[in-house]
Amino acid sequence: MKAQRKPLGTILLAGAFLAASLAGIVAFWAAWPRTSNTSPLVALLALVWSCACIVTAVLTWHRSRFAGPAFIAAIGLLLFPARFIVPGGQLFLPTFVVIIVVAFLGYRYLRRVHKAAA
Repeated sequence: MKAQRKPLGTILLAGAFLAASLAGIVAFWAAWPRTSNTSPLVALLALVWSCACIVTAVLTWHRSRFAGPAFIAAIGLLLFPARFIVPGGQLFLPTFVVIIVVAFLGYRYLRRVHKAAA
């Protein structure tokens, strides 16, 4: 049986999510509270996002049918901290629109790659 070459987009997406997961692990370590007066919420959010990126990278690499929903979940986790960047809300709507467009295009690409591999 001849091995199929992976598309360049699959390699780039898996590599990008693997790099994002490593950045999330570093952010988790940096945000971990050093005193008892600090909340670990940001550190735990970074850890959850890092785990979602690792799962997305693995599923993308294996061309799983669950890669699209994992991609949307990993991108969607960015919306929670985006609410707190600008509390007034002027930046939330444009950020939300950009993240939704990127998630939709990524989801469509991953579905197309899965169907081509099947």
